Amino acid sequence: EKALKNGETVYHWEMGDSMSPLIKHMEYCKIKPCVPIDVKRGDAVFCVLHDDMGGEWPMVHQVWEISDASHTNELWFKIGSTGTSIFGWTKEVYGIAKGTDIFQEFTEEMRIALEKEREKAEAKAY
Repeated sequence: EKALKNGETVYHWEMGDSMSPLIKHMEYCKIKPCVPIDVKRGDAVFCVLHDDMGGEWPMVHQVWEISDASHTNELWFKIGSTGTSIFGWTKEVYGIAKGTDIFQEFTEEMRIALEKEREKAEAKAY
């Protein structure tokens, strides 16, 4: 949550089948920071839900509905699994999650980093 609030992309292994087929069990997940207006119905998001006992439940789950009917004009998101489970409403959505191929993801990042290094070296040569 803190990293996403700071604008950092987060990677982690997602466990469980509640988000299949969007994100599969043990699939490497990329979570990019977002602002509420970017979130669409059906997106997998990293969010925090609160229970009646004051507990916080950070999770990656699907947006079922979006409402702007609050008295503060904030967007609220109905969060659930890709099946039939609904977990509740929250306004705390910090990132949009996507399953990814870990090797392809890091190979592309390495390619970009190497290209930048090559460009720096060429600029110094002139």
